[in-house]
Amino acid sequence: MSTLAEIEMAVPGLSAEELAELEVFIRKARREKECAQKPSLRGIEPTSVGKILEPIGARGDWYDEMLEGHA
Repeated sequence: MSTLAEIEMAVPGLSAEELAELEVFIRKARREKECAQKPSLRGIEPTSVGKILEPIGARGDWYDEMLEGHA
């Protein structure tokens, strides 16, 4: 079977177990195909977004402001 039409013709003759196996196979093949087509962050070259800024004030000051509702 190499075409969708041939597969569709063969499906009615399959047992319930064979249909279940076919379903598992198709789901796995679809997941693999989708994963292969998705871009990955691993494929992107690192880039600079500027220098790292130092926080204003101490960490405790930030926590106090958050707890008191000042922002």
